[in-house]
Amino acid sequence: MALTDQDILNFTAANPGAGRDAIRKGVARDVSETTVWRALKRLVDEGRLEVSGKGRATGYQIAGASVVRAYLSTPYNRRPPVTYRPEFLDAYVPGKTWYLPEADRVRLLEAGRPQGGEIPAGTYARRILEQLLVDLSWASSRMEGNTYDILQTERLIRFGEEVEGKDRKEALMILNHKEAIQYVVDNLDEVGLRRPDLFSLHALLSDGLLADPAMSGRLRAMPVGISHSSYRPLDDAVTIAEEFDILLHKAAQITDPFEQSFFLLVHIPYLQAFADVNKRTSRVASNIPLLKSDLAPMSFTAMDDSDYIDGLIGIYELNNVSLLREVYMDAYLASAEKYRILRADVESPEKAALAYREFVRTAVRRCVLEFKEFRQNEVLAMAAAAAVPEEDRDGVVAYIRDQLSGLHEGNVIRYRLKPSDLVDVNLG
Repeated sequence: MALTDQDILNFTAANPGAGRDAIRKGVARDVSETTVWRALKRLVDEGRLEVSGKGRATGYQIAGASVVRAYLSTPYNRRPPVTYRPEFLDAYVPGKTWYLPEADRVRLLEAGRPQGGEIPAGTYARRILEQLLVDLSWASSRMEGNTYDILQTERLIRFGEEVEGKDRKEALMILNHKEAIQYVVDNLDEVGLRRPDLFSLHALLSDGLLADPAMSGRLRAMPVGISHSSYRPLDDAVTIAEEFDILLHKAAQITDPFEQSFFLLVHIPYLQAFADVNKRTSRVASNIPLLKSDLAPMSFTAMDDSDYIDGLIGIYELNNVSLLREVYMDAYLASAEKYRILRADVESPEKAALAYREFVRTAVRRCVLEFKEFRQNEVLAMAAAAAVPEEDRDGVVAYIRDQLSGLHEGNVIRYRLKPSDLVDVNLG
């Protein structure tokens, strides 16, 4: 009996996770083990099969999102109940396991990295902050059912203008995103994937939105359910804490920023470590490795909400990352393209914007809040007192003058100012 690719694909579709021996017995008993192994390896290399486990535990399943979509065609209340499987996280070995194949990681890197060479760490994140605050705050909130549109979100973030008639929780959700994203960018050198970092993100994102405020920035100690899914997360606080620490330890060992980003999108919602706001925490956290590597962020603006939820349910109930991976790839490529112009703008930033960033911020704030105008002599004196080298002072002072002349209510956030701070200030 001849062994065909379709025979193998049909069998693995009906028996996901089947090992090599089971496939040979189920498809072609008379074919040698070597022939089956070669066929399976080729199908994996071609991206038609996915492999999981190691040694005798190695199993195969259909690659791609089709298996998840087919499974989800059955209503959730008719699908078998499933619980958290620690084996899913245990099976992931950083540096050996890859949710994103190499070809996908290369494609994402080409789309997301700055053109024209390396730039100083954190430069890109600070330059795109204003746009990222609006994009990610709107998109991530939208994915939670928030009804603010992107223009209303922008006016809320920049001017504090709420929309009449909408639930105030919607405005709070958006402003919480703004605070969390700002925290990441402001502390990009120090922020990582440790307990305090994730707790801080969750605390900022959940501020004022939890029934029990004490659960903000803390692992949950009560059961939770997942809407429209047969998945039941862990309900034991000790085990939740143990799995959370394993999750963070493995995440920190991942060296590829895209793999690290995607890993967080998969495992934070799967564990449901917090009483609520798990998905929002994962979306903001997934940007940490990208921004720390000066890559374009994942804004989620182009991500299809229903596909995202279906991808998560595929993880909850099947531990299959295929659909979410497909959604992530498409959304990131669109996000990177949107930021291409901003990325080009940052290729040759002025020295004052980089080497003297903190001094520039201090001087601009003092000119606005104290002087109410640009005072060249005072700023020169400040530069000398701050030990700005004499050969750089004129350039730094000129840069500060330009920054002041370009200030308006829509961009004062760059200097941690409010629109009201510009009242009676001479910006000419």
